[in-house]
Amino acid sequence: MISSFADSRNLISEMFGEKKLFDSKGLRVGEVFDQAWNRLKHSYRNEYVYKTELANRIVFGRHSPNTAALHVELPVSGSIADMAIYNGTSTAYEIKTDFDSAFRLRSQSESYLKAFEKVYVVVSDSSVKKYLSYIPDEVGMLSLSKRGSLREVKPVCSDVSRLKHEVMFRCLRRSEQVSIAEKVIGEKIELPNGLIYEACFRAFSLLDVESAHRLYVEQMRKRKTDKKTQLFISRLPYSLKALGYATPLSEKKRTNILNVLDQMLV
Repeated sequence: MISSFADSRNLISEMFGEKKLFDSKGLRVGEVFDQAWNRLKHSYRNEYVYKTELANRIVFGRHSPNTAALHVELPVSGSIADMAIYNGTSTAYEIKTDFDSAFRLRSQSESYLKAFEKVYVVVSDSSVKKYLSYIPDEVGMLSLSKRGSLREVKPVCSDVSRLKHEVMFRCLRRSEQVSIAEKVIGEKIELPNGLIYEACFRAFSLLDVESAHRLYVEQMRKRKTDKKTQLFISRLPYSLKALGYATPLSEKKRTNILNVLDQMLV
């Protein structure tokens, strides 16, 4: 939505109302979004609050956007991982806010364990006991405090041997599948479209699971760590970094967003 506005006043008025526009004089648009997010964080801790804290504290805190690729809402074996991070390995995060239930948590966990070396469930401090009994032994748990800090409540079990070739492979895009297959067989794949998937998967299946996982992580990292994406995400305010990773945007739209967010309200 932000990308469709060229004028900062119209953007703030449309999203937050005229009063917020008046109260925000002297602030940059990005600062207004951070203010709004801080109010949300304390009054209505929905899934986006968790995603924002995870993106900032893990990708920009523990790791670096240069080396850690964040994927938001990633389809995995019939489930959708709220967030997935690929750096030296693969880690999935399933968020359960205080508004959620444990329904499907076990099946979601079982799906992620086929594609990620590490799997975490992320809950509030007050919901730890509620969810501990629902997660498999291999799955870890993080709690998000009201101040936004993350604490490991239950350690994760890392085990590449339980990963499934087909589940990892289906997380990849066609170009990524081809890239891996060509590396495995040592030659270009030139086949009709209808035969490419089968040929690429056959090559991928020849690898031992550790090698398959390494090449899969390599491709998933590349997708989100190119220089243009790094620069764009790094320039977004705290409140919009997770959304920046989640939204496919052209270079023109990215430039427009950054220009609008940097405008001062007068």
